[in-house]
Amino acid sequence: MQTAARPASWEKQWGRIVARAWSDDDFRQRLVNDPATVLREQGIEVPYDVELQVVEDTPEICHLVLPTSPASDLSDEELTGTVGYDSYSGFSFSGGDCRRCGCGRCGCGCDRHQS
Repeated sequence: MQTAARPASWEKQWGRIVARAWSDDDFRQRLVNDPATVLREQGIEVPYDVELQVVEDTPEICHLVLPTSPASDLSDEELTGTVGYDSYSGFSFSGGDCRRCGCGRCGCGCDRHQS
């Protein structure tokens, strides 16, 4: 599946979902077990032909997602605007810990560093 551009509201919606999952264990478990249904319930359109998987970071394990590569060759200028170019600038690796800086890209919901 080719990753489509997400609406600007996606990060805010995802941040709210993450915050709820952090504070509601039942919701978190539903999100892990059936992410498409939970996202649809939260007003996020999820195509029925797409399989979603939710993985949780721990203090010892930080998951990095390698986005699908574009179907065609892209120039350096085009690559700077693609998903994944700056995807992990919000992460800080320290002592084996994967901590988010709170930039909003990681789903924390804050708006630090956003323009």
